[in-house]
Amino acid sequence: MKKPGTLLKSQRERIVRTAARLFAQRGYHAVGMTELQDAVHLGRGALYHHIRSKEDLLFDIAREYISDLADDASAAQQQADARERVRLLGRHLVQKIASHQAELTVCFREVQSLTDARHAEVMALHARYEHAWREAFELGAAQGHFRPYDAIVLKGVLGMYFYSYLWMRPDRAMSPDDISLRFNDMALRMLARDPT
Repeated sequence: MKKPGTLLKSQRERIVRTAARLFAQRGYHAVGMTELQDAVHLGRGALYHHIRSKEDLLFDIAREYISDLADDASAAQQQADARERVRLLGRHLVQKIASHQAELTVCFREVQSLTDARHAEVMALHARYEHAWREAFELGAAQGHFRPYDAIVLKGVLGMYFYSYLWMRPDRAMSPDDISLRFNDMALRMLARDPT
């Protein structure tokens, strides 16, 4: 038998997952609390026992998944070879998008709907994550593998990975590993000091 605290936690997780799916499908502003209540089969009082507001849900979704990416990036920073670091960062990102597509869709697309301090906190996590990629690019240049760091190339490479949330589907023939291999190959060719 589950402990009461475990039941509360799993109920909240179910609400957050459902909210992420609805926000991803319809957009954060298009989803009302009544729709969320109906989707999770809870009355208003029961729902508000687990959450404080719709923005709290958005904040929790965005913060959790960008934090996960930033933590993955910290692990990749242990790689001494910049090329391997880029491969790890790319693989982690594609796998995270594939396994939590609704949540990452919300994280990437709806973050501007957060207000003030919450928006700043999530954007600081985004900046921390982006900085890990920048460090990999700069390390590769120092090691002689990559051309000098270029902020536009960084935005282009990250955009290639990030926007896979728009088209990646679990029922497609190409697996997340296959996609990350292709993306990593393209990224490393874009970064290469000698493209040949």
